Amino acid sequence: MLAFVGRPREILVRFVRTGVYDDAGLARRAWAGLGPEERSALLRIRAPEARRDSLAAHALARAMLARIAGCPPSQLRFHVAPGGRPEVTAPPPARRLRFNLSHADGIALCAVAAGVLVGADVESRRNVGPDPLGVAATICSLRERDALQASPPAQQAERFLAPWTMKEAIAKAAGHGLGVPLNNVRVDDGSPWQVAVLRLTPDHLAAVAVDSDGDDLAIRCEEERPAFPAPMRPWVPSRAAV
Repeated sequence: MLAFVGRPREILVRFVRTGVYDDAGLARRAWAGLGPEERSALLRIRAPEARRDSLAAHALARAMLARIAGCPPSQLRFHVAPGGRPEVTAPPPARRLRFNLSHADGIALCAVAAGVLVGADVESRRNVGPDPLGVAATICSLRERDALQASPPAQQAERFLAPWTMKEAIAKAAGHGLGVPLNNVRVDDGSPWQVAVLRLTPDHLAAVAVDSDGDDLAIRCEEERPAFPAPMRPWVPSRAAV
């Protein structure tokens, strides 16, 4: 069992390279630990790699929350709050925990906090595509777009990742879901949220946001390494397994 120590605004962040879930044994164990709603949501994802990444994110969240709360992962129960933010409803020791998960391009991430709202996002430079300025038009403010346009073209995709992940993390922490235009989300000193940016891989950047009450954030970021049996074998869930 893990415990939060020191300041109450300590955030535990873990990420996993989702390629390990191409292994049939590991994928089946992760699938078996999910609830019916999680399984149904996964089956609606048609792209195999995106489904694998989502499976990894949900398995990671259950593993982290169970270790902190001191309960089996199968005992965890969730509901989705208005705006799409997932929340723990059972067992009682886990209700104080707030969490958020994200996945992108082979990386899954989960952030857990005690008693404070938390949002998390991970994005990949490969997912920006060939037109960073075009993507930024729907996410960045005019000032942010001007700063991005002033950057060398070869650096624009990389520099776009920070505001993209920060805005997504803030929107998720606030429970806005898709209901607020990201170009209206502030990430400067006037924002009511504290945000930390984390480099996970050369291509992946993540951000974690919590509500700001004057206390500094203490981030513990670690890579999760699930054990899996050899040899690696692909596995695709069936609808009958929901």
